[in-house]
Amino acid sequence: MSTNNHIPYTWAEIEDQLRVAIMCQASILDYTGPKASGFAQQYLGGDPSEEIENLGGTAIKIEQYGLYDYARAAYAYAYQLDGLEMASDETHYELACGVLNGFPQTDLHGEPSPFCKLNDFPLRRMFETFLARWELYEFEDWSGVSVRALSLLSNMTVPAVRTSLSKEGFKLEFAAREGTRRDDDKALTLNPKDALSWLSRRRGFTANRNAETRDVASVATEIFANPDLSFDTALQRAMTVLRVDANALADVTQRTAQWVETLRKGGSAEIDVVALRAMARALNAPEPEFVARAVKHLIGLDLTASSPASA
Repeated sequence: MSTNNHIPYTWAEIEDQLRVAIMCQASILDYTGPKASGFAQQYLGGDPSEEIENLGGTAIKIEQYGLYDYARAAYAYAYQLDGLEMASDETHYELACGVLNGFPQTDLHGEPSPFCKLNDFPLRRMFETFLARWELYEFEDWSGVSVRALSLLSNMTVPAVRTSLSKEGFKLEFAAREGTRRDDDKALTLNPKDALSWLSRRRGFTANRNAETRDVASVATEIFANPDLSFDTALQRAMTVLRVDANALADVTQRTAQWVETLRKGGSAEIDVVALRAMARALNAPEPEFVARAVKHLIGLDLTASSPASA
C-alpha cells in the first residue's frame, strides 16, 4: 500500500494490532468456547496439541481471518490509499455493528484488546476513522459529524478541534442520546456541510479521491447564503476560508482595517455601500445579497443601541 504523511499508523502496525486482537479472542475461546480439545488452537491455525502462547506473535497467519480483509479495506479507505474501492456498505455495517462493538475488549486475564473502548489503540482509531469518513462522504442524510470524528479525520486532538471550531465561528449541536453528556466528544456534532468546509482547511485532512472538489469561492458564496449565520459570523468565516485579513479588505474597500475589524467582530460601523460592494467582490459573494445583509445588520445594531431599553 502507498503511504503519505497524513497516515498516523503504518500497515505493519495495524497487522501487529490484528494479531494481538486475534490472540485475545483465542484466549477467551480457550476457556469459554467448546470443550473439545484444541478448539482455540485450531482457531489460531496451529496444532491442537500446542499451547496458545506458543502460537502467538508473527506465527499467526492473519490473512486467513475475515477481520484481516475488513482491516485492509478500512485502512485503504480511511487514508485514501490504493485499494480504497474494496470498502463497501457491508464493510461499514460489519465494522459499526459487529466488530467494534462485539469483538473482545480484553483477553481472558483482563489485558486490554486493541478494540478496548477505554484505550485509544491504533486499530480502533483506524476503524473509527474509516467509519467517520464513510458516513461523511457516503451517507446522504447523515445528521452530524462528531468532534471525535473531526479529530480523527483531521489528525488533530479533540481540544484543538474544539478551539478551532470556536475561533472560526462554527456552531456545534448536542446530539442528545441516552447516557451522553455535553462534554462527550461523540455527542457534540457539526452538520456535514460545515464539517467538510472546516476539514478542507486542515493540513492533516485528505479529501476523498472521488469527491467533487469545490473551489473556495463557491464555499464563500454558500456561507453568505446561510440564513442561520449572522452577518458578522459569515464575514469572519469567509475571511478564514479565503485567508483574507482586515488589511487586505481595507485596501480594496478604501476603508481602514479598523472599520473591517469592527464589521467582523459584530460592532456598529458606518454604512458605506460603495465599500461593502467592493468587499463583496473581493470575497466573491453576490453583491446585492451581501450588501443588503450588511446594511440590515448595521441598521439593526443602531436601532438596538438607540432604543429606550438600551439607554
